Amino acid sequence: MGKKDIINRNTSFINDFLKEYAEYKKPIEVSFRKLIPEIKNIDRYTHLIHSYPAKLLVHIPYFFLNNDVFSNEGDIVLDPFGGSGTVLLESIMANRNAIGADANPLARLIAETKTSRQDINKLEKLLALIIKKAKNNKEDFLIPEVVNCDYWYSSKAQRELSSILNEISLVEEKYRNFFLVSFSNCVKKVSYADPRISVPVKLNPERYSIGSTVRKSIEEKLDSLKSIDVYEKFRIISQENLNRFRLFQADHKSEFSGKIISDDARRLTTSVGSKRRIPKNSVQMIITSPPYASAQKYIRSSSLSLGWTNLSTIDGLSKLNNKNIGRENYKKSEIQIFETGIFDADNLISKIYIKNPLRATIVCNYLKEMIESLDEMIRVIKSGGYIILIVGNNKVCGFEFNTEQYITSYLINRGLLLQFKLIDDIKSFGLMTKRNKTADIISREWVLAFKKQ
Repeated sequence: MGKKDIINRNTSFINDFLKEYAEYKKPIEVSFRKLIPEIKNIDRYTHLIHSYPAKLLVHIPYFFLNNDVFSNEGDIVLDPFGGSGTVLLESIMANRNAIGADANPLARLIAETKTSRQDINKLEKLLALIIKKAKNNKEDFLIPEVVNCDYWYSSKAQRELSSILNEISLVEEKYRNFFLVSFSNCVKKVSYADPRISVPVKLNPERYSIGSTVRKSIEEKLDSLKSIDVYEKFRIISQENLNRFRLFQADHKSEFSGKIISDDARRLTTSVGSKRRIPKNSVQMIITSPPYASAQKYIRSSSLSLGWTNLSTIDGLSKLNNKNIGRENYKKSEIQIFETGIFDADNLISKIYIKNPLRATIVCNYLKEMIESLDEMIRVIKSGGYIILIVGNNKVCGFEFNTEQYITSYLINRGLLLQFKLIDDIKSFGLMTKRNKTADIISREWVLAFKKQ
């Protein structure tokens, strides 16, 4: 299908959703994978230059960006919970200018790098030079502050990683971020962390019965890590990323850009660290997947990379965690609930508090901070602009925490018009963790479309 055909098809789907929801006022079940059959490979352009937990399904922003309803070419698209930049990259590919925010400095590094233009020939020469110098350098370099480094890495891996990092630090700044992203992606792959789990959990064959396939696989993995060539692993990852940039830049030659503007969705500034906020009524469209209530481990999942790339000290990890909406770490003195102003949510939080005061505190603060971020979205969106939210409900202490219902209620009370609700099944659970009797995995995603009057 040509681009015009895709835009016409998506516009037709959206108009059908608008009519159906206006008539029946009921959520519409969809499968974005079926709606967008042309996206068969998730390794699309630079999306996979770095692993990141709970990534947004590419099909969703692609669908909402390639139509004649929500935005036009050249418009500004915002993702205030940008993660590793899925919306930013798809916005650029749809000829929009993209801005984003995220509390995790690793996410900001990945997002800015994946949406940038790179001098591939220069990077290939630098890659060969970095590896050559790192291999030949016999010095013992200072290892950054990495949580329990000896627990996660062999002494050989630590030496080789620190040698590569030293050479990257000497690269000219405009090329350095590409290598830092590739290096960061290498960090977990050469560690003892289980690659199947987002948060670092050490590979342990003892958890499985003798002779089982899983146990054998883990034993082989641990054995290979003793002699793994970190230099070669870094080279392969970097070369794969160069190939991704080659495809991206060949297919996209326009001047539309992506920029990370803030580290806080509640205060969208003109640049990270600035006190100046972006103007009100300046954004045509917001597409974002906010964090889920009581299910976030973004900083913990990034902890090894944050340490190795010097983006955070060990002490700094807790400070970063506290900046995340949906965090779970609270002191005893902080355990309390208050009214959020959303009636159904406040009733439920009171019930949760009786069973588990900590869980009630977590979801109560989550809603308070989400409301602050929703207020900021309303401030920056243009009159006639759209907010597309991808959210999930989950269970807390056995109670259904209806995030989509609470957000919908709040935005309608603020005067936004609900255009439609879509429901799609989730195929990958990402960060969703199941806690015995206190929480549950999230099985479906709700896509809420609002218009600012």
